[in-house]
Amino acid sequence: MLLGLNDKGNTMNLNLGKTLSVIFLLVSSNAFASAYLNPSKDQSVIGNIQYHSVQSGDALTHVAQQYDVGYNAIEQANPQVNIAKGLSFTTVLKLPTQHLLPNQPREGIIVNLPEMRMYYFVPGTNKVVTYPIGIGKIGKTIPITKAVITRKTKDPVWVPPDDIREFNLAQGIVLPQIMPPGPDNPLGPYAIYMSVPTYLIHSTIFPESVGKRASFGCIRIYESDIKDFFPSITSGIPVAIINSPIKVGWQHDRLYMEAHKTLEEHNGAFESTLPGTVRLIGNLTQNQDTLIDWQAVSFLENTRDGLPHEIGIKIPQS
Repeated sequence: MLLGLNDKGNTMNLNLGKTLSVIFLLVSSNAFASAYLNPSKDQSVIGNIQYHSVQSGDALTHVAQQYDVGYNAIEQANPQVNIAKGLSFTTVLKLPTQHLLPNQPREGIIVNLPEMRMYYFVPGTNKVVTYPIGIGKIGKTIPITKAVITRKTKDPVWVPPDDIREFNLAQGIVLPQIMPPGPDNPLGPYAIYMSVPTYLIHSTIFPESVGKRASFGCIRIYESDIKDFFPSITSGIPVAIINSPIKVGWQHDRLYMEAHKTLEEHNGAFESTLPGTVRLIGNLTQNQDTLIDWQAVSFLENTRDGLPHEIGIKIPQS
């Protein structure tokens, strides 16, 4: 059951700078680990927010790969920073290294397109790993559907599709009929094929495109990331390709919400609207009396910073 909070005395403090459990400053050269124990079914939060103090010579691509996040995630989490102009020395970036698990069955691979992030529940383990991804340009988005892994290939051969060939030809570039493995092959050294024809999950020779709408539909991943989970991939693993710009979930007795920018071609979808968010929250709390900060919900709907924020608290049963 949903109950609104009293605006004058009982409104929860939505602190956009400090969300959930432990928050700390990290200025190291070690990459952020993306593997977590899969929390119990009634818990949804993985990871912790981190901060990075920009050093001389830091490039956004380097920082993004260091913390295993995408361009979009850094940009949304730091609206006060003009990312397009480059990083200024001593700027402190908030790193979106904390996530709510998608409101989906926790199995196989989940690709959340608006979030530009993939979740992989490793078969035979209690582990979930998550990676930033690059997705298709507007008009080239992979279908929102259920699929399965059909095969995987190390050092794949690339046969350029007609639309990519035409795109390059318009720029004066004639692609070969077949591109062998090598440093110029845009698939990189790892490719995972799905039951959705022509769409792949693959490494990329363009790491700066991770966290952007840059592909012709394929899912791009940092080479270091796909190398990590490639050995455990087998045929038949389910894949859910979803459109969930809003995620909500519990962490102990606190309710959290994470809002991402909508995909342009799906911004009219019900799940992308405030009423859709209200229904999502209602479905999750229908069996639990909960105080909801609707002002916070509305604020997050507008700001969409891609970070989990507390929006509610369970009311103890009498």
